[in-house]
Amino acid sequence: MGKKKSSNGYGRGTFVDTAMFLSSAWINLGVKKTSPTVSVQSVKVLMMFLGKRQFGNVKDRKGDIVKTRTDDNRFNMPYTELEAHGISKWAAVRCFDELLAKGFIKVVNPGGAYRKDQAVYALTDEWRHWKVGDPPVRTRQKDAVKRGYQSKNVKLDNVISISEKQKSRASTLPIDTCASAPHMA
Repeated sequence: MGKKKSSNGYGRGTFVDTAMFLSSAWINLGVKKTSPTVSVQSVKVLMMFLGKRQFGNVKDRKGDIVKTRTDDNRFNMPYTELEAHGISKWAAVRCFDELLAKGFIKVVNPGGAYRKDQAVYALTDEWRHWKVGDPPVRTRQKDAVKRGYQSKNVKLDNVISISEKQKSRASTLPIDTCASAPHMA
């Protein structure tokens, strides 16, 4: 009987290829100035992605039993799951950006169209070719869904900035407001 996926989405364990954790991309996860955005949490998030892979026993041509991946390389990683492991939403966004830039993951479905539409990611092998100084392998696309009021013909002629309003208001206030108040005895 095959190993079942646990209720938290992770199997019983995972395997990390030696070439992956000795690669330049892995070693430079969380290192400043190696990609446009970095996070010290990126290794944790990558390990969580690797932990979601499912392995099974399959017979090869010789009849030997070997472990192979049995998943379809599509993984959800919601912010709530990461927050449960101590990774904030903003750190998670930086992690996803860094993992995309260094070629560990790609976005299959960006999600976000409605509440149950979660982002779907896939693991890639593009990290093998990444070197320090290379441009990002992938970047997140900007949200195509327009939300809120977004008019193309906005006139800014009569708009006064907040700082100008505050300056004009401050010049009309009396300097010593306590002196002009009636005293209660």
